Amino acid sequence: MPVLAVQTNVADNEITNDFLKQLSAKVAQVLSKPEGYVAVHISSGQKLFFGGTNDPAAVMELTSIGLSTNQTAKISNEIMSLFEEKLNISADRMYLKFTNVTGNMMGWNKATF
Repeated sequence: MPVLAVQTNVADNEITNDFLKQLSAKVAQVLSKPEGYVAVHISSGQKLFFGGTNDPAAVMELTSIGLSTNQTAKISNEIMSLFEEKLNISADRMYLKFTNVTGNMMGWNKATF
C-alpha cells in the first residue's frame, strides 16, 4: 500500500503519464512491494518556494506499511534520482518525508491491511 504524494512547482504539462508509470514502478521496486498496491499522486504547478527561490523543487511524503529506517537512504536516492533525471529538479531542492504505518492503520477495499 505504498503511497507517494508529491507537491511540486514543475508545470503540469511536464508531468507525463510515462513519468507517473516510471515513478510507480520505482516505488514498487525500492520497497519490494507489488506495483498493484502502489499509489502515486503529484500535485504540480504549485506555488512552492524552497531555499528562498521558486526554482524547480518538490516536497514528497512516502507512506508505507513496514517501512524500515534502514531503507530510507536508498529509497531517497532512487526516487530523487528519477526526479533529477526526468524533471530536472536538483536533489538539494527536494524533501522526502517517510511515514511508516501499521497495517491496521491503512484502509483498502473496505477493510485494512
